[in-house]
Amino acid sequence: MKLLLAAASIAVAGLAGLAPVQAQEVGGRYQVQGENPNGGNYSGIAEISGTAGGNCAIRWTLVNTPPSQGFCMRQGDVVAAAYRLGNALGLVIYRLGDKGVLDGTWSVAGTEGVGKERLIPAR
Repeated sequence: MKLLLAAASIAVAGLAGLAPVQAQEVGGRYQVQGENPNGGNYSGIAEISGTAGGNCAIRWTLVNTPPSQGFCMRQGDVVAAAYRLGNALGLVIYRLGDKGVLDGTWSVAGTEGVGKERLIPAR
């Protein structure tokens, strides 16, 4: 019995450091690494706030680009955001992965192509 309890304690201790994707919070500050549809790269900071109830706000501050704000929502491991970039509307869809990294694809209404974006939690 003692051996069984010891094995169970070790297993639980080993799993304690692994947060299920569903339990991970998405609010906070992120480093942005992105790729435009034409292959050009960009970087900056994103901040996600107000994550109660699955709804949130997101603000991107990218190098050489005016700041942009969006409305987002989370369902499971997917975070989607609609945003305004100047007069254009955009959409980004992220998938929440290990260590809170958000990997996504985005597009802007009326333009061709899809970009890629990775949000890495800034700790």
